[in-house]
Amino acid sequence: MFRNRSEIILLVYGKGGHTAQMQRFLSQQPSNEYCYVALTNSEKNFPQITKKYFCIEARDKYSWIKNIFVTFAYLFVSLFQMCRLMSKYKIKGVISTGPGLAIIPCIICRLIGAKVVYFESWSRFYKPSIAGRFVYRLAHLFFVQHKTICAKYPKSIYNGRL
Repeated sequence: MFRNRSEIILLVYGKGGHTAQMQRFLSQQPSNEYCYVALTNSEKNFPQITKKYFCIEARDKYSWIKNIFVTFAYLFVSLFQMCRLMSKYKIKGVISTGPGLAIIPCIICRLIGAKVVYFESWSRFYKPSIAGRFVYRLAHLFFVQHKTICAKYPKSIYNGRL
């Protein structure tokens, strides 16, 4: 059952700016070199993505009370979706453009031996994101898009804006 799984690169991104960053990333990639599958809460589709799976946001930005319930729901949904993805595909790597919903997929991908590539959000100039703080310790490659945030991530790679 697991022998004939196709190899994929998992793309994890959220709504808004995270989607725009992923769109810019994909536009710079050679066509048909990799098979991309997305785990996202964005409704936007890209032609390079073979299949898209839904995941909820990791937290509610506006209510700490809702965060209790949203976080548990996120854990359940993201674990369930990752189990589905791992049973269907062989994940060679994960690329994320910075939302909190990337934490669980990056942890799982690191545990199964897949490469983890993370782009800290272009909206971060001085203060690291919550997801960035977690994934920085896991990532094989960690890119920042502003030189001012390099001090917070000593082993990061400054790449400029996507």
